[in-house]
Amino acid sequence: MNDTASGLVLQHVSKSYGTTAALSDVSLTIERGSVVALVGHNGAGKSTLLRSLSGAERPDRGTILVDGEEVSFAGPSDATAAGIACVYQELSLIDQLTVAQNLFLGRESVTAGRLNRREMNAAADRLCAEYGIPARGTDPVEGLPVAQKQMIEVIRAVNRGSRYLLLDEPTTALEQQQVEELFATIRRLTRERGLGVLFVDHKLDEVFAVADHVVGLANGRTVLDGGVDTVDRAAVIRAVVGDRAAHEIGADAESPREEPPVASGALVFSAEHVAGPRLSDVSLAVHAGEVVGIYGLVGAGRTRFLRTVYGVEPRTGGVMSLGGAPYTPRRPRDAIRAGVAFVAEERKTDGIFPQLSARDNVVLPVLQRFARAGWLQWNRLHESAAESLRRVQVRGDETLPVTSLSGGNQQKVLFARATLQAPRLLLLDEPTKGVDIGAKSEIYAIIRGLAREKGVAVLVVSTEEEELITVADRIVVFRAGATDGASHPSHALSPAELRELAWADADLQETASAG
Repeated sequence: MNDTASGLVLQHVSKSYGTTAALSDVSLTIERGSVVALVGHNGAGKSTLLRSLSGAERPDRGTILVDGEEVSFAGPSDATAAGIACVYQELSLIDQLTVAQNLFLGRESVTAGRLNRREMNAAADRLCAEYGIPARGTDPVEGLPVAQKQMIEVIRAVNRGSRYLLLDEPTTALEQQQVEELFATIRRLTRERGLGVLFVDHKLDEVFAVADHVVGLANGRTVLDGGVDTVDRAAVIRAVVGDRAAHEIGADAESPREEPPVASGALVFSAEHVAGPRLSDVSLAVHAGEVVGIYGLVGAGRTRFLRTVYGVEPRTGGVMSLGGAPYTPRRPRDAIRAGVAFVAEERKTDGIFPQLSARDNVVLPVLQRFARAGWLQWNRLHESAAESLRRVQVRGDETLPVTSLSGGNQQKVLFARATLQAPRLLLLDEPTKGVDIGAKSEIYAIIRGLAREKGVAVLVVSTEEEELITVADRIVVFRAGATDGASHPSHALSPAELRELAWADADLQETASAG
């Protein structure tokens, strides 16, 4: 992997955000006609590396070369001009446009000063047929399955003359047959077009099925770099989950933890063999006053499960109970009425109402409590909202639009909303996403207070191992839409051990331990 004359190369690249080093002296080569798999645990630096290669970020130090020529990208358009295309998990297609319009966006065919729609539609038809996409150029993108949208993004990149393709967790939303079709396309492109591919993935079967080379990152550093014919699965696992004696785990992670109090409250919620969209067999339980963490890799089904409990996603199998009674929510309103509150991962799209004040955001789910004879009692409503905001220590003017508050305070507004609902069960999806360290510690205190003092049963999803170990009493691991029925006391786990539980199934864990 050292042919810099015909490859996309990073040499000694570093990137920091404040005092946090996202990449530290990372070198990597993507040769034309090959596939490099990039693996690493959450927060290892994979996304920063992708953004650096795609022009979305500028490294602090180091060099990027494209086919032997040193480059410096001021933005993604520079990377595109250099022959680099990136397909992120959040696809960039415009749903309101057709397949042809998306494929030729920015490079439309023009004849006599007018768009030649017939030519673009015909070209789109040929491309879809060539790559086995059952769609036509005139079809709106909005109605297409995710797998077809993803392939259209890949085709758009290749059709624009890209020499290097960066794929960010491309199989997350795909079924097995679709994964195999994607891999067949990748192999074809590398073989026939000489495309170089960087493939970010966490599924070992997929890594060894499609990649020629594998690079592992941990805490922003390269910990593995070798051909797939020279490394085995155990080596990849060891690189990803880390050596417990290595610096990346740290003394704090290895020091003994005080055992948290074991919840002795009544059973509040249980799921038995629950199935649904991308869920196959989930079983777990949570008691009053208990915080149960849910951990897993991208696509493991964590968020899907919370959305199923909240009535957003349909349950197709298994049973759920709440307070000892059958629980079958068909929509969020049913969940709210049953005493379930939900703080979603994406507060900007699924949480706050940006034009409303903090007070108004807090009271939205419980407006009926303050209605008498069809009229809202505004004084009582605002007093209750203000009290909920004070309890979670929101800082800022609560009468202004909620977007005037910092990210951490916006998140605490959502917690104030949840506490005002007086829930029996609280669902938290990435509860500290996008907040600073100080706000994180305050949110942890809120979660523990709701459980210990109010007796609320809490289910919390987080990709941050340290966060779950800090805030949860027990942790349940999701793999491929299922749980194995086990739960793990958080005080007995290190971040590396938690990663290992998610990354490796039983036989691979044994292999890694033996190695």
